[in-house]
Amino acid sequence: MAIASPDTPRHRREVVRWPRWCWLVPLLPLLVLALSAVVPSRRLAILLRPEQPAISEPFRLEGGPLGSPQISLRAELPANSALELEAELLDSQGAVVLALTKQAWRERGTWSEGGESGTWEERDDQADLALRPPRSGSYSLRLTLEELLDSAGQPLQTPILMQVEVRQHSVDAPLLWFTAAVGLVMVRILQTSVYANWRQRRVLRLEDSRVAIRLRAGGDGLLRAVVRARYERPSSDRPPTGALPPVRLELSVAGPRGQRLRKEVLKLAPARHSSDGDHWLTVAQTVHLRLPERESVRVRAGLSEQLADGGEPWAIEWIELVLEDGVVTPEPVAALPLDLDRDRA
Repeated sequence: MAIASPDTPRHRREVVRWPRWCWLVPLLPLLVLALSAVVPSRRLAILLRPEQPAISEPFRLEGGPLGSPQISLRAELPANSALELEAELLDSQGAVVLALTKQAWRERGTWSEGGESGTWEERDDQADLALRPPRSGSYSLRLTLEELLDSAGQPLQTPILMQVEVRQHSVDAPLLWFTAAVGLVMVRILQTSVYANWRQRRVLRLEDSRVAIRLRAGGDGLLRAVVRARYERPSSDRPPTGALPPVRLELSVAGPRGQRLRKEVLKLAPARHSSDGDHWLTVAQTVHLRLPERESVRVRAGLSEQLADGGEPWAIEWIELVLEDGVVTPEPVAALPLDLDRDRA
């Protein structure tokens, strides 16, 4: 904003009660996701031969509040083969605490159509086990290759390398992203329900460089004044040819008998726009005013009629003034006080 610093004596800081912790709601799932991503994992490689059990090196599983341990198994299968694997999770005493059977396969072929050809491949050779151990401690995997067959159903004697990854704290990433998105939507709905209301709202747009609105405002909340305007070249669509000068905005507030309660002069930087060969400039400024009690006031805004950039001057096409009374903002703003005592003198 172009308002002077709120630390100056003539400005008063308007403190707004907004539960800032609400924004932490959508961030918590993402924080859990980030923490789970930085937890290191352990990788193991186990070489399997048909009907010969193999036991992995011991690894530690921790039960904790952040996610659950996950063991990922992936078999490096030869093309056009299938296997049946028996996996057993053993505790430090050698007792089986979890057992399962997994089937995996890998197929590869060629295709040709219309003079073109290529290869295709499909596979299902991975298993993810999300579990919570009965207690934290040292565990190991015992893997047994029950059968390994080729595409014709004949046994293969090829050794199979199993890649094992052990993560201590795995989480459901899609569910956490969905939870974060829903939480953000709920916070936005809460913020909108609290802060998108006002007691009264007046809007006036004129094909002029000055506009004024009178209304009875004040009391709880703030009076928000929004000034918008558009500039165009009167007879050409040339884009800006050089640096644009700032737009001078005069914003004044008068009391019920015409006494001036406040006057602000601001310099606004115009924004450039173009579409389908058309070019125009816009300016916008928001000012918050504080009236401790209800009073009839007249808010007037005036802008520069023309802007010169070395070519044909830009002329103002319209100016719009929006007044919203009883506004409460989610963040502290620099509110300009009005001297109502001077108006009564």
